[in-house]
Amino acid sequence: MAVKHSRTVEEKTSVVALFIMMVVIILSFIALSGSVFGQSSSELIKTGFNNYQKGDYTAAVKNFDKALQNYNSGSTKPLTTESRETYTSGNNETSTGISKRQTTTTSEKTYTGISKRETMTIETKKYESTPLEYQGDEPAKIYLYRGRTYLKLGNEQAALNDFDKAVSLDPALSEVYFRRALAEVEVDPDKVCPDLLAAIDRGHKSAKELYDLICK
Repeated sequence: MAVKHSRTVEEKTSVVALFIMMVVIILSFIALSGSVFGQSSSELIKTGFNNYQKGDYTAAVKNFDKALQNYNSGSTKPLTTESRETYTSGNNETSTGISKRQTTTTSEKTYTGISKRETMTIETKKYESTPLEYQGDEPAKIYLYRGRTYLKLGNEQAALNDFDKAVSLDPALSEVYFRRALAEVEVDPDKVCPDLLAAIDRGHKSAKELYDLICK
């Protein structure tokens, strides 16, 4: 009887030990899953910023993509060229509302001995290298971050698409008008000054400085 009782105790002890082990394994898996698969948008944005600061722009774009996906804001793919919003008026619009890519007349004007187009390029380059600054976790801000990262990758069109999306989500965001103006210098110079004015109207100081240099 004593031997049988001893086996029963051992069996119960083994069952309890096995149960505890299973609980530990399950909790460990949940914790691991949370850290790997369940990163919050804030964590992804922070990681994206770290990637950006290290010069790993491709990784930064991927993390900003994931942050946008967390917000369930629809497709995070850049808008197509045809779907870009028109933000100029008058003769620069087609019947479909898509702005024409017309040659700017500023390239024919001189400005301290060089063309105004060249001056525009030189002056805007000074602002393109300014650090990426955190402004919040809202989707419009993430599009702004990703747009700036696309510029680092040399993809102006993708950057402009993201800036357009940011404007549509938050029309009061002055920084996005400023960054869109910088991106338009090589793509469509006629849109640079209107966007700088929009940024100035929303209180952007650097936009005022740049506008005075290249638009007056």
